[in-house]
Amino acid sequence: MSRITKYKISATIPAGETGATAYSIPIRGRILAVGVDYPTNTCEVDLDTDGEASAQKILDLATATTDATYYPRTKMHDYVGADLDLSDTEGGNTAQYEPFVVYGRILLTVANGTAEDTVSVYLMVEEN
Repeated sequence: MSRITKYKISATIPAGETGATAYSIPIRGRILAVGVDYPTNTCEVDLDTDGEASAQKILDLATATTDATYYPRTKMHDYVGADLDLSDTEGGNTAQYEPFVVYGRILLTVANGTAEDTVSVYLMVEEN
């Protein structure tokens, strides 16, 4: 049986700086949604996995000031690493996507922001 858990990560930009980083506790599951609570000033927000063989970029947001919820997805692959797609009758391809599977910490990076601003990220994770 799976359960849905919400995790919060917050990063505050130190005085005299323009960026900050913060890590989540270890997470094991599928990221279903990401809520971003921006400060009043603009900044860049990135979410990446940490502690895996190679980092996955989960979210890469340019400057914004509006709180929002995102549903990031990653492409599905077959056993040889090729992208999976659904070919339609017109000959086009439709890529298939699924939620990110994570096993480790999530790194929140805030850049080009204003000192003492805080960005909070809320991860909705399906865990088994």
